[in-house]
Amino acid sequence: MKRITIESLRPGDIILTARPGKGSKFIRGMTGGLVSHAMICVEQGSFIDSTMDGVQARNVQREFFENDENVFAFRLKTPLPDHLVSQVVDYARSQIGTRYSLAEAVVLVTGGPRLRTKRLFCSRLVARAYQSVGIHLVPDQDYCSPEDLRISPLLVELELQIETIAQDEIEAMARRPNPIAMTHTVQNQVLDFARSLDASVETFQDLDQVINDHPEWDSRIADVLQRSGYLDLWRYELETHPWRYDHATMATMTGLEIQQELRLYCVDTVKEAYSGGIRFAVNLAHYNQRHLASPRRSWQLLIGLYETLVRNDHSRREVARSWLAKTYPADLKLHMERIEPHSEMWFAIVDRVEPRLGALARIVIANEKSKMVCSSCGDEPTTDYRIANAAEAMPGVPSLRLCNDCVNIRRGFGERLEPLS
Repeated sequence: MKRITIESLRPGDIILTARPGKGSKFIRGMTGGLVSHAMICVEQGSFIDSTMDGVQARNVQREFFENDENVFAFRLKTPLPDHLVSQVVDYARSQIGTRYSLAEAVVLVTGGPRLRTKRLFCSRLVARAYQSVGIHLVPDQDYCSPEDLRISPLLVELELQIETIAQDEIEAMARRPNPIAMTHTVQNQVLDFARSLDASVETFQDLDQVINDHPEWDSRIADVLQRSGYLDLWRYELETHPWRYDHATMATMTGLEIQQELRLYCVDTVKEAYSGGIRFAVNLAHYNQRHLASPRRSWQLLIGLYETLVRNDHSRREVARSWLAKTYPADLKLHMERIEPHSEMWFAIVDRVEPRLGALARIVIANEKSKMVCSSCGDEPTTDYRIANAAEAMPGVPSLRLCNDCVNIRRGFGERLEPLS
């Protein structure tokens, strides 16, 4: 067995495979192609695909391929700016839970009327994700095969790094609980209940709309969120890997082999110090806005969930950052994600998590005709800062450009500001 190494892929990369089974051979035979399945990378070590189980996120470390199985990866020839890659990833994440459309997938092979429903199959998911930012990988994003993606003139094949998996690791992993499978099961429980109320529900975004439009169902949906375990899925990660969230525990891990494993883990973690967990802050802001406009018990539960997820993600990345700063400072300097204030990526994030800050920054930039002004008041000179306690102070905000007066004011309100450099 083999798998793709985490370092091989970036968010937005497309993985195409050819399983050795009959189903894969049939698809390849009917489409005249080399591949039969498509996936999209959304985060370091994580990808999303659409299978008979619906659209789900998966872990690269747990995705094993047969030794004779062909695996390819592709990337846009012309790279997208980071904020557009984030939009592609956001689209793919937004489709989690969507049911598989076998009937529409079959049309690719047999021909017939081309319906364009909300349901998905693997290559439609990938093509629609790029279509969401205006990138047409194929002539028809609703009806394309994995092979159509493979031969897209907009893509270039990557040289994948593949590692062989020892049999004892496969057996050990099989004995351990699978948190990805646990997540899939719980998500499907919640969505299946929602579909019993409204058959048109496909995603959690659809569920949000149901909660908003049908307050009479709110209490029942809230009960399912609690009863299913959806609100407690995060506990498994915290209990299984407590060292990721605690400086003191990580400091006790001093063996040579474990130090090298920690080094790789921490580098991978700080590479996505802000972009990797931004979805938690985005969802927190979303549910706060929903609850403010239309109070619901379900919103309250989800606000509590995302407050926890924001804190946990921030803690995990701060622990990794701190460990590298003490142990491998050159790695931290080289790999730490830095999102410059007032850049396109900065606005793409801030507009979603702190829209008033984004609006204010645009006003002062326009008034002063310079991006080098203070994010809050427009004064100069300025220094760029990270918010070391962002989870409590400004969830999701990756950085600020501030004058000395605003630094002192914000520190007075409890913000821990550290120079970004």
